Amino acid sequence: MIGLQTPPRRRSADREAGLLPLINVVFLLLAFYLIAGHLSPSAPFAVTPPEHDGAALETSADTVIHIARDGSVAIDGERVDADALSRSIAAMDRQGARGVETIRLVAVARADAARVVALLGRLRDDCL
Repeated sequence: MIGLQTPPRRRSADREAGLLPLINVVFLLLAFYLIAGHLSPSAPFAVTPPEHDGAALETSADTVIHIARDGSVAIDGERVDADALSRSIAAMDRQGARGVETIRLVAVARADAARVVALLGRLRDDCL
């Protein structure tokens, strides 16, 4: 019979030789993470993280204020001047039927943090 010979059996050492590169890669990754890893220092005092009871959070708000990256402000979808924001909120609060009890502030990720904090301070001073 021509061409129907059984292939020669591989020795078990040949099968185990295929695992050697895998073991080398695993040890190299382990060494990399040990060297490149950064262990953060422990806190100087005990910190208890906040817990959530599993109940649904209330997401509705009477008024939603949006802040764009350029600092422009919108109240419930209508653009207003940033300086007139507290007057607009006070006017909405005086309307009675649509009193402002909760305000949600939504700012874009790249908004200037100093502007957002200043706006929060103005809202706190004017609306409380």
